Amino acid sequence: MQSNIQPTGAVDEIKALRTLFEDYLKGIYWVENTLIAIFPQMLKHLHSKELNAMVTEYVKNTTAHVERIVQIVESIGIEVEEKRFKAVDSLINELEIVAAQTHFGPVRDAAVIAILQHIIHCEIASYGTLRSFSITLKEENVVTLLEENLDDEKAFDLQLTALAEAYVNDEAANKLV
Repeated sequence: MQSNIQPTGAVDEIKALRTLFEDYLKGIYWVENTLIAIFPQMLKHLHSKELNAMVTEYVKNTTAHVERIVQIVESIGIEVEEKRFKAVDSLINELEIVAAQTHFGPVRDAAVIAILQHIIHCEIASYGTLRSFSITLKEENVVTLLEENLDDEKAFDLQLTALAEAYVNDEAANKLV
């Protein structure tokens, strides 16, 4: 049996990586814009004032992330487009389910923090991958912008962990007892 696989050269590989790079940019652009839209609505479902303040601040950072992505896209000469990121879309749906199926309070907050961290971890992976691709593709002018977004995501993840461990998880556990 003969296969239809054609040998590819270095130029074809670079083009394929460039396409992947652009697709990831479109995906993270969709994620950031979607989070900007849903997070303000989510605030009314949060019990913890600290968590509410953190999410509010995160929306401001996310707006800066979008601005950086637009800078990146414009600097590499492609159109600003969104591409649905199915994994994060699924997690966003899970946020809506948690809000509908749990009572207002610490248990919901603990669940929201867990889902938010899953979303943030997807963003961290995406920005890390984009940074790596940009270095390989010699797009050094965008590395710093990607690193800024990556650093913001890592910081938010650490803040969420600290909040959960400081009291949210304990309050949720005490609610269950």
